[in-house]
Amino acid sequence: MTELFNANLNIISQRWPIIASALQQVSFDHLDAALVTGQNQTISVNGIQLSSRHDRLSEARLFIDTLPQETKTVTVYGIGMGDVPSLLIDNPQYTQIKVCILNLAVLALVLAYTDQSEWLSHPSVILSLNPDAKLDYPYVAIPPELSLCDEAHARLRDLLVMELNQDFANRRHRLDDPLTLERFKCNEALIITDPDAASLIETMRTDKAIVIGSGPSLEEHYDYLRALCKQPNKPVMIAADTALRGLFHNDIRPDIVVTADSLIDSYHLPLEDTDDIKLVYFPKANPRVLENWRGPRFIAYGQSDVYDALAQRYPKLRLYISGSVIHPAIDLAVNLKAKQITLFGCDFGYCHDKSHAFWSTHSFSQEDSDARAWVSAVDNTRKTARHWVLDGHGNRITTDLNLRAYLRYLELYIARHPQVGFYRASLSGADIQGTQHKEPGA
Repeated sequence: MTELFNANLNIISQRWPIIASALQQVSFDHLDAALVTGQNQTISVNGIQLSSRHDRLSEARLFIDTLPQETKTVTVYGIGMGDVPSLLIDNPQYTQIKVCILNLAVLALVLAYTDQSEWLSHPSVILSLNPDAKLDYPYVAIPPELSLCDEAHARLRDLLVMELNQDFANRRHRLDDPLTLERFKCNEALIITDPDAASLIETMRTDKAIVIGSGPSLEEHYDYLRALCKQPNKPVMIAADTALRGLFHNDIRPDIVVTADSLIDSYHLPLEDTDDIKLVYFPKANPRVLENWRGPRFIAYGQSDVYDALAQRYPKLRLYISGSVIHPAIDLAVNLKAKQITLFGCDFGYCHDKSHAFWSTHSFSQEDSDARAWVSAVDNTRKTARHWVLDGHGNRITTDLNLRAYLRYLELYIARHPQVGFYRASLSGADIQGTQHKEPGA
């Protein structure tokens, strides 16, 4: 190791001996690191710069300026080039500065080539090796390290990314969104006349429920679900809209289908064969889907303020949704009083090198041009995915930021419902905190 590393390590050894021991054992040889020079110098790790190369201190000040003015204690997620903690210690307002290590190898690399002694030795600084996955407010997050974090901190990273991207993600859900307003108007007659999804609570109350997504791992369990459909007193089966074609193709008929996304169109769903299946839909649903659904329809709202005005005029059951149709499908099962919910095909990632069950492997005819175009689009998304989550085996599977956010929002929902036992049928998809793996039929 370098002299700089030893000097930095000497301070850490005196203040945080456990972290010093971990740093002595870690290697950064596997990192593709290079010095990058502009007006300033920074380090690139695996193609990601740890800071600006033009004006590092101005960048650090921008991060710090996001803190509330009255802040006294602050958490810093990641180290970067050390600029944020270096500036924070210059302001006596900050009486405690907790710096959380997100990648130990990256920290070792930075310590080997830069002098971090000033902030490491400052009495207000606390260095944390294993930060809790629950966000510690107020905080500053160093964005490059969110892309370089260790696997152990993946959930923490995802919660930080979700918050950083929240304003952008919410743009589709504004009160004045033109498509939302148009759909509310187009569907108003049905909103008024269709029964409330709350009416299902009495007619379909259940102890056990199955929620089916369209993730690739669903293909592992088509045979099991087909056999289960033929059994008396089976659990209530609630399926996401994009899972229905694959289920029908395998002679599986769920009791309820949930659709919420305004982009789901008639080609996603085999509408001609839905006579005995209940549809729970949100007001944003495509009118073509609603008009051609042959089974009974029931309406529900989301819990965001987008639905408040409708809920005042036409009260309906309000279900949890934060981006994915899986959320209201699960919340519906909870509203049906299920005490045990098993998830099939809820993968939140591209396991088995596919984007969806059935869709990724089924050949559509030339007449199904819309379906073929959609499959091509989602498969291209899979091929270019740069993000990851851990599956049930502890291995990385590729995913996208939106899927990763849906996963973490589901985990937050599960944590709020300790009275329900949540299970997942497969280890191939994302590891979902708060669930247990249970082999179907076991």
